[in-house]
Amino acid sequence: MPFDATVALEAIQRALAAAMSDVTFDVEPDPAAAALSFVHPAHDATILVVVEAADPHHQVPTLLLAVVLGDWQDARGETGGAALFGLNAKLMTCAVGLMPLNEDELALALCKRVPLESLAAEQVLPALEDMIWEYAAISGWLENGGAERPEAPPPPDLAPPRPRLITSLDEA
Repeated sequence: MPFDATVALEAIQRALAAAMSDVTFDVEPDPAAAALSFVHPAHDATILVVVEAADPHHQVPTLLLAVVLGDWQDARGETGGAALFGLNAKLMTCAVGLMPLNEDELALALCKRVPLESLAAEQVLPALEDMIWEYAAISGWLENGGAERPEAPPPPDLAPPRPRLITSLDEA
């Protein structure tokens, strides 16, 4: 049976709805690339979740998580708006990037793309919140009067294990 991105996205939507009962989801079903968006009630941030049937490089289903920070035209006009890209050197679990919303709009967003199988549906919301809190801490938002992050268990290791290419001198 061929992979259907809509079915995978429905499981994520159910997990999100169970954790946030008062959220309205906008869903775009498609077997190749299904998407949902919503406004996170605790952070007032627009969230995008996209399941794609096949990553063009690895040919595996992927999950894209994005937190929209704002319109790129607005950010570019602010002093230091483009300096947000300097955060990429500091962010460890996500990246700041440009995301096309439609033909005319580019959004500045926190982005994370992982193999779909590496993140269970119940882990999507904690992964999104980790992205938001990491950005808040590194960008200085927390020092500017934001709330403290609630205590939570550490995020699961989302990166697949990598082979060691360089051994230590002790092993040589």
